[in-house]
Amino acid sequence: MAPTTYSFDRGRIRRALGGLGAIVRQGTSNLLLFVSFSATVLVVASRRSTWRRPVWLEFKRMLNNVAVRSLSTTVATGLLIGVALVSQAVYWLAATGQTGLVGQVIVILLIRELVPILVGLLIFGRNGTATLIELGEAHTGGWLRLFEIQGLDPMVLLVVPRALAFALGAFCMATVLLLSTLLTGYLIAHGLGLIAYSIWDFSDMVQRAMTVRDFIVPPLKCIFIGFFVALVCCATGLGRRDEGDELQRIVPRGFVRSALAILVINGVFDLVG
Repeated sequence: MAPTTYSFDRGRIRRALGGLGAIVRQGTSNLLLFVSFSATVLVVASRRSTWRRPVWLEFKRMLNNVAVRSLSTTVATGLLIGVALVSQAVYWLAATGQTGLVGQVIVILLIRELVPILVGLLIFGRNGTATLIELGEAHTGGWLRLFEIQGLDPMVLLVVPRALAFALGAFCMATVLLLSTLLTGYLIAHGLGLIAYSIWDFSDMVQRAMTVRDFIVPPLKCIFIGFFVALVCCATGLGRRDEGDELQRIVPRGFVRSALAILVINGVFDLVG
């Protein structure tokens, strides 16, 4: 019985290692494909011949959707975060007699970490889902094939404008979100009597707590997050090849991939910085 048991255990181990190896190979292949896809978008976007009138119109349309039409959502999120984070931070620091640390706490929690992540989630929820659904019909609807017949490059018309519009729109959204959050937090804290200084002194306190890195890294985080969320949504949507892959599954799949991209980019910037 011992040799039989040994060969059975060895077979289980072999199958387990084979399954793990298949997962690693598939994951590595997908990662390399995504890296090449990202590099291709950057190369195509850098060409002057890319920016013809249809591409510019698509870029302006997407930028309007990301930066302008989402303005109310961004401001509302800033109001909620101002109430939940900034005012609470001021309250507890005032309760412990550490109001001088308000600027440092806001910079560390809000500017460096929370704003880039929230911007990525807002962009996905507001515009990424629309991109997933729209491009998810590209193959099955036949209009991607129509582009190819007409000699039009789908990469130029569909991916490049979205990627750059999401990147630039993420920076605009981060600015609006940060300003609305700080203003709301200050007004609530001042109205409750937690702080007595003016809004100018409050802004000066926050700016003094910032370093040169804080004027560079968080904006770059937001730009990269917007860019890669767009690429993830475009790749996921265009990856739907047939009707067997239900359209309802694309949105949760894109959300998981986008959330992973947001966390990875945020972590990489934190490690490098």
